[in-house]
Amino acid sequence: MRWAYVAGAAVIAATFIADLYFSINYRIAANVSLVFIAAFTTFFAALYGVRSNWQGNRIGRIFFAKSVVLPLVLWQIVLSVWWDTEYPFRQQIRFVIYTLGGVAFITMIVSLWNEQRRDRRNNFL
Repeated sequence: MRWAYVAGAAVIAATFIADLYFSINYRIAANVSLVFIAAFTTFFAALYGVRSNWQGNRIGRIFFAKSVVLPLVLWQIVLSVWWDTEYPFRQQIRFVIYTLGGVAFITMIVSLWNEQRRDRRNNFL
């Protein structure tokens, strides 16, 4: 997977180098990158939901919930950036998505805390 990090760093470096010769609109470049991260997180969530046994344990279910909420947050931001900051029902959509995100991360924190506590207890025995 190192190739992905190298390719990403190369794209960033190439963009900065190109900026020496061409006028790069970093606002548009960042907005395009936002679409890519939203698409990639959506693909990951779909792949994880369809091909993994996330229902098999508590951590899998919690991770799947987080994997669904993150793309929702990102697509909401994409809408704001590319369409309009005040698209119809924006505030209601933001409220639902962000509340679900908070709930998903609370459950992740509690589960992580419990798993770490269980690991430490098992390591000391």
